[in-house]
Amino acid sequence: LARQHDRLIGTILAEEEELITAHRQHIDMMVELIKEEMVHLNNVDRPGSDVDAYVNGLDRILRMKADYISDIRGRVDLFKEHLSQEDSLSRKFQSLASPSS
Repeated sequence: LARQHDRLIGTILAEEEELITAHRQHIDMMVELIKEEMVHLNNVDRPGSDVDAYVNGLDRILRMKADYISDIRGRVDLFKEHLSQEDSLSRKFQSLASPSS
């Protein structure tokens, strides 16, 4: 049980670093996509603008955002699951270590 807990702690520590790095990258990518969205908005506001280009660009950006969000959600969900498992193992370990009343 202790070995399983130690392995899980190692996994959690590694995943925490990966999640934080992925979150930073996610924010950077979202900022870039928002800048690109602003370009599309500014272009479509001009008279005689290409609405098809605007819609296609917007569609592409929204799909990319959804993909990035889905990826980071998956990482968050997995991390939360491991935290929950660690909590459960800790409680089991503590109940086995403490003398019964």
